[in-house]
Amino acid sequence: MHPEYKNIERYHQVVVNSLANRHSKLSYNRTLVAISRLCTELSKTKTDETVWYIGQDTLASLDSLIVGAFWFTAEHYSGQGSVEYKVHCELSGIYKPNMSNGVEPESSESDVYELLELKSHN
Repeated sequence: MHPEYKNIERYHQVVVNSLANRHSKLSYNRTLVAISRLCTELSKTKTDETVWYIGQDTLASLDSLIVGAFWFTAEHYSGQGSVEYKVHCELSGIYKPNMSNGVEPESSESDVYELLELKSHN
C-alpha cells in the first residue's frame, strides 16, 4: 500500500475494530468522529483506485465502510447540529449514490449499517 495511505488505513482500522467488537472502548460518538477523520484524510490525500481495497480482508473494505456509513447517517441524523449530520455531509463529499435507495441487503455495506445501528443503541 502507498505510504501516504497510512492515516487512511489507520482510521479505517479504528472504525472496523470499533464495529467488530461490541464491547469496544470506542463509543458510538467517537466511532463517528473516527469516520469523520477518515473522510478528512480521504479528502486531503491524492488517491488512486487501490485505496478502495484497503481492508478487503476485514469486516468491511474502505468502500463498504463509506457506503454503509453514508446510508446510516442519512437515515439517523437528528438535525443539522447532530454528529450524524456532520459525518453525513463529509461522506457526501466522497460518495455520490446517484439513484441508489440504500445499501444492498446481505452485503458488507449492510453489515456496516447494522453494526452502526447496534453501536448507536449501546
